[in-house]
Parts: sequence; C-alpha cells; structure tokens
Amino acid sequence: MTLEELHNKLYDLLCIVDDICKKEGVRWFIDGGTEIGAVREKNFVPWDDDLDIKVLREDYEAFKAAMIKHLPSNYRFIEPEEFSPYFYDFVPRVVDTEQLLRTVTDEDTAYKNYQNCVGFDVFILENAPSGALARKLMHLKLKMIYGMAMSKRYKLHREGYSLVQKVVTSVSVTLGKMFSLEKIFKMWKKSMGKYNGKKTEYVIPANFPLPFIDFFKREWYETAADGELRGRKFPIPVGYDAEMTQIYGDYMKPPKDKSIYTTHLK
Repeated sequence: MTLEELHNKLYDLLCIVDDICKKEGVRWFIDGGTEIGAVREKNFVPWDDDLDIKVLREDYEAFKAAMIKHLPSNYRFIEPEEFSPYFYDFVPRVVDTEQLLRTVTDEDTAYKNYQNCVGFDVFILENAPSGALARKLMHLKLKMIYGMAMSKRYKLHREGYSLVQKVVTSVSVTLGKMFSLEKIFKMWKKSMGKYNGKKTEYVIPANFPLPFIDFFKREWYETAADGELRGRKFPIPVGYDAEMTQIYGDYMKPPKDKSIYTTHLK
C-alpha cells in the first residue's frame, strides 16, 4: 500500500467517524499528526502514515458504543486486552479487518494483525490531580506499569534505546514477569481511573506512547474548534494551540528530518 492510498483510506474512515459522532452527539477530537495537518496543512501531513483521535474519559463509553453500533461491517472496535496472550499497548483501536498495511510477519500474526490493519488509535484523556507532586507520582506509576506490561510483548524492540532506557526497561520487564497480564491490566485501570467522576483541572492521555505522556489543561478540551482536512471540517480542541505547543514546540514549522515519522507502513 502506498502512502497516498493509505491517506485516502484514512480520510474516508475519518469522515465515517465524524458522521457517526455527529449522529450520536459524541464529543471527540482528532489528535497528533492528524491534528497538526488539520491546522498547518489543511490535509494530512505528507509524510505521516497514521490516524489518531482522542476523547475525554467521560465520553469514551459513548464513543465506543457509537462506533460498535454504526461502523461498517468490515470494521472492528478493538480493546487492548484483545491482543492477549500478548501485550501490544493500552490503546483501543478501530481497524479495517480487510485492509492490511504491509506483508504479514510472525509478529503480526501473534498480535492477530490488529496493529497491521488500516485504522486509528483512540487516546483517552483521563482525569488527573491538581497538585504537582500528585501528578508526578501518577506519571511515574503509569510509566512503571507500562514497563511491566512490556514483559508480555511478543518481542521487545530496543533498537535506538539509550543505556538508561535499556536499564530501566530491563528492570521493569523483570518486575512485570512476576505478574499475569490480567493483573497488570487491573493495575493500569486502577491507576488511570483514580480520579474518574471528579471534575479535575488537568487531564492526561494515559495510554499515549511513553515519551508523550504529559498533563494538559482540561479547559482545552471542553469544546471543539474547527480543523480542516481536504475541505472538510473536523473537531480539534479549542485549546489546540497551547496543547500542540506544549507537545511539539513550534508545530507550524515542519521538522527537517521527516523520515523518522514514517513507521507504520514499514
């Protein structure tokens, strides 16, 4: 599959999601490189090869129900536990079971091809405490549990890790081997759900990839602004500028090394 073909398929899927959420009155936002594209490019970022969205914790069950109810028959809503007996990550996905990204490997087969299908990741903005110390402790605990879960990967890929990262990963993985995958998921849900039902000042995308787990102001996500891809408007957080500046710095300036972002098709 070429990058252009993938962008076309992702755009079609994005339109389907938007139509479903409008029909059911569900709040959601595009995320990551897709969000940058909707502000800077008015299209997909030319070298980006995935689609990410995000929802607040209080909107997640409604979003999930809407997807399951209305998605075309070839799409499937995947919860992270469905990768069992292996762990891939803590991210729910919507995947097109009829469209694969690349030639299937043994590792893809172990993960049931769920991470090798055209689709998108759903990042959940969990409620987070106001106190700086409490946020740091929550951050540390989530990272530790994620590291433990990596002990259940089909294969660990540590290429490019620094020495410190290799040491920390080895310790976390060794600790994780002492627990079942089911137990680790329970730890994760307990930690990220500690502030469920509370109106907090901050939120955290707890199931983001580890380098990008950070805290953001809840007020940035209370309402949606308009982003644009290929002439159609899609919801982005009303605080998108502050959010993306915090994550990426000068997000309106394309990076010099664009190749590092193209990974899924490989």
